[in-house]
Amino acid sequence: MLFNLIDSILGSRFWALFQKEFAQIFRNRQLLIQLLVPPTVFLMLFGFALNPEVENLKVGIRDYSNSSASREFVQIFDQTDAFVVSRYYSDQKEMIEDLATGKLTVAMTIPREFAGDIAKKRPVEVQALYDAVDANTASLASSYINQLVSDYNSRQQDRGDLQKNRVQVQTSIFYNPGLESSWFIVSGMFGIVLTVIGSQAAASLVVREKEAGTVEQLVMTPASNSEVILAKVCPLLVLLTLDVLIALGVARLVFGVPLRGNLLVFLPIAVLYFWVGISIGILIATYSKSEQQTQLTAFFINPPLVLLCGATTPISSMPTFIQWLSYLDPLRYFIEVCRGVLLKGVGLETLWPQVLILLVFAAVLMSLSIRQFRQQLG
Repeated sequence: MLFNLIDSILGSRFWALFQKEFAQIFRNRQLLIQLLVPPTVFLMLFGFALNPEVENLKVGIRDYSNSSASREFVQIFDQTDAFVVSRYYSDQKEMIEDLATGKLTVAMTIPREFAGDIAKKRPVEVQALYDAVDANTASLASSYINQLVSDYNSRQQDRGDLQKNRVQVQTSIFYNPGLESSWFIVSGMFGIVLTVIGSQAAASLVVREKEAGTVEQLVMTPASNSEVILAKVCPLLVLLTLDVLIALGVARLVFGVPLRGNLLVFLPIAVLYFWVGISIGILIATYSKSEQQTQLTAFFINPPLVLLCGATTPISSMPTFIQWLSYLDPLRYFIEVCRGVLLKGVGLETLWPQVLILLVFAAVLMSLSIRQFRQQLG
């Protein structure tokens, strides 16, 4: 009976149509890639990037004692994968600046009298400063360090070198004293939302004109290809700027996210990043034949941008090769700007590397878009 059912299916019109559709899919390599590659890639990215474990948090050390006792104390960070001693500093101010730019998660200062107090079995206090832009990471880091110091005290007590709890940590929380987790998420969502909106809007505008055949009419005008694209970009820039102003208001009123920096510094950088997002959308449209294909391609590009940017998960907690990939993500640099201006109050004197990288992304992506647009019309 089973064999009869199989024979009837194989001999039916449905089977013929099924084979035809399957053959069409396999002939359409772009569709085949879009069906098979994204699930695999996204599964890997979600698995690696959205890592709940806190690992490789960078610690800076300013050791005024510079003694064998202080070096032995610093070895507490070797007991866990949660921390890595990034650098020993000779200048306290430079260490604080690196904390402000996100190069460090923890800045620890060991006092000059550390070795002497240890030798005389007196209480000694070390200072730990935390970058609390990501409140969850700062809380975990503080908890881990307190545990490591407690273990250090227990070992010293067993050796008879210290009384209980002789080494204590003086904790200072920077940039987010209330440890509001929403500040970290909301400041990251600025870039995510505006990237998706900007790229998809730009792609839809261009591909609709291609489908309607009006692009050829635009080319017949005296305007150059560059002018045609710029005319499409500028209205979107205006609308996205309005969007970011609304988003800033919502973030402030609903979530209490501060604006510690200069709005006149933030807005031009935001416009620069919108240029990057719109360029991505136009580039997608030049390779797409329909709006549906544009949406599928955008779905393939936008999730990796979102996952690798550090908006929801600290980049330091991702595997090393994922961290290297994140350097190719323009959204990473815009989110660093958002958190730097909104939460840390820093300006161009600190954020100029991110701005320079965004300028390069904007120039390269817009050049590729214009070139591809010109080739299609040629």
